[in-house]
Amino acid sequence: MAWVDLQVNGYAGVDFNSAGLTVAAVKTVVDRLAADGTGMFLPTFVTGDPEVVCANLRVVAAAREASATCARAIPGVHLEGPFISSEPGAVGTHPVEWVRPPDLDLFTRYQEACGGIVRLVTVAAEIPGMPDFVRMVSSRGIAVSLGHMLAAKPAEVEPCLAAGAKAFTHLGNGIPNAIPRHDNIVFTALAEERASVMFIPDGHHLPDTMLKVYARAVPVERLIAVSDAQYPAGMPPGEYEVCGAHARLEPDGLLWNPARNCLVGATAPMAKMMALLRERIGLSEAVCREIGYGNPLRLIGLES
Repeated sequence: MAWVDLQVNGYAGVDFNSAGLTVAAVKTVVDRLAADGTGMFLPTFVTGDPEVVCANLRVVAAAREASATCARAIPGVHLEGPFISSEPGAVGTHPVEWVRPPDLDLFTRYQEACGGIVRLVTVAAEIPGMPDFVRMVSSRGIAVSLGHMLAAKPAEVEPCLAAGAKAFTHLGNGIPNAIPRHDNIVFTALAEERASVMFIPDGHHLPDTMLKVYARAVPVERLIAVSDAQYPAGMPPGEYEVCGAHARLEPDGLLWNPARNCLVGATAPMAKMMALLRERIGLSEAVCREIGYGNPLRLIGLES
């Protein structure tokens, strides 16, 4: 079956976050992802220069206008930042200089640039003013997810959940390597009954033991697999520049930033990740269909 992926930063050498994106390049990603088993996805725009982000959002909108295939494959876009934490570990590989506090004007500018197709926004819960921002964005029918943050305790994320946040972005990643043993965001999210858990089952971002815990602790209807694919996906091992920083793609598919000692996205398509969940975690085909198809569609307000 064709999978649904809510987090695709790029693929097959095409980077949604670099200047110079073209309609033809967007079509290339659509075709390559379809060939690799992903039928629908959200191009994901990370923290960056607003001029570049706006220009690239316009290109995605133009691709949808120019091609029925693109329109079917791209139901919207995901803004992963810039309203996140700038702290080491939490910021991940996002360029710190472009991190911003919640800014409805900037969000509206992005929404207008893409023709109103923002369907998912990732924000950090602890940033001052974030609950009000979450409430305003959610009121527009847009799913808000919590990620790239230092907030860990239930009381720290509660205001944003009460304001309408519906998910946690790539749980277990985009957080410092060292976290409190009890009061940490992983346990907080696993115990939360109102929000979905998005996670990256590529064999690098989370160990199999963690994937098994997720599968046992979270009801199936609240689990969503994402690829977090970066543009070196489908490319040869070697040295790349991702989010303005040096990254290395290892032969086993690991993509990481040696300077920050952090992952910088994944390189496996959804089909490979779902196979991992079946073969190594023991999930059934029916459960995988929910995790990789039905649940992501429902999170962004589409019928499965």
